[in-house]
Amino acid sequence: MNRGRRIGFVCGLGLVGGLIAHFADPSGRAYALTLLAAGLVLGELFALRLEDRDPLPLSYAVLVVLASSFPLRDYAIAVASAEVVSLLLRVTDRKRARYVVLFGIRIAVAVATYAAYQGVWHLVGRREQVAPVLAALAAAAAAQLLVDITASKLLRLGESFSPRSRLAWLAVASSGMLMAIGYRGVDGSGRVGLFGPLLFSTPLLAAWYAFERLDAATRSYRQTIEALAMAPELGGMVPPGHAARVATLASAMGEQLGLGAADVRDLEMAALLHHLGQVTLDEPADGRGVDPSEVTAVTGAMLREIRPLVGAGEIVGGDVNDPKRRLAAQALRLASEYDDLTARDNVPGNLAVESLRSAPAYVYDERVVVALERVLRDRVTSRP
Repeated sequence: MNRGRRIGFVCGLGLVGGLIAHFADPSGRAYALTLLAAGLVLGELFALRLEDRDPLPLSYAVLVVLASSFPLRDYAIAVASAEVVSLLLRVTDRKRARYVVLFGIRIAVAVATYAAYQGVWHLVGRREQVAPVLAALAAAAAAQLLVDITASKLLRLGESFSPRSRLAWLAVASSGMLMAIGYRGVDGSGRVGLFGPLLFSTPLLAAWYAFERLDAATRSYRQTIEALAMAPELGGMVPPGHAARVATLASAMGEQLGLGAADVRDLEMAALLHHLGQVTLDEPADGRGVDPSEVTAVTGAMLREIRPLVGAGEIVGGDVNDPKRRLAAQALRLASEYDDLTARDNVPGNLAVESLRSAPAYVYDERVVVALERVLRDRVTSRP
């Protein structure tokens, strides 16, 4: 079932459930709870796509509305039923185990949202004034951020907090607070009922659309980089798959070395394109092959002329002053040499590492060699 059909199914299910709840409970509370639960499911289908971790669901904004407007029993029923429906809608997708993990994260976030709101709400004396209400709502949004980021980091689902992530969290948190105020009001005024969440979800949906377009542009950029990375391979200058293997290995080494998200991304781009300059060089007449240092210099100069790839060009060229960037440059060289030994020369992995470790101490920082060994060891232990 594609996303369009899922959305239609959830909307239909929510309307039917809402009508049943309306007749079963004329007060309208069950009706509102049912529709907001349907909004939770829809929020799982709409998410802000990020570069460095799983998408951020819009359902977090609806959680703030529910936590600030319903007692624990109603809140628990709505959240549990919505998350179960969301999980069932994904049972036909790949990586089902991953969705079970995400289900656990969503439940943890929901618990933290309610606990944070109620804790601060009681702390401020349950005063129906703008400042106390905003403080409780902000605490609920902050709890979502803390639990989600912590769980993602522990489970290695993406642990950096990039500028795009910060903008996404700001959009979800601010929209959730506005939606909650629109639904519950403050001191008996400002309440517009279900029209509140619907009205204030408009900027959140606009943010979702903007993130979708940004993600499409990011994918196009990535595909262009990968296509350029294949040029030396198609020309027979390096073994097939060399760039992708080096990029994967170097990025993992960068994470082991504690590099920031931006440095790891630059390292990955540098690894994908580190042989690109070779396609511009002619083979020497004496048949000795192109000088690797010349390839490095040409590639680094080419990449530094492209603004988004300046950092990658510095890493390829190795002309960096920042200590962590120097580690990134060494990680790239070491990962490339390791792949040359194992893929081109058919040297067993353990012997390749020993060969690289036997190089003089001034060639590679010990930390970089240790990072390579840890990444390779993790690969072995993670195999089924």
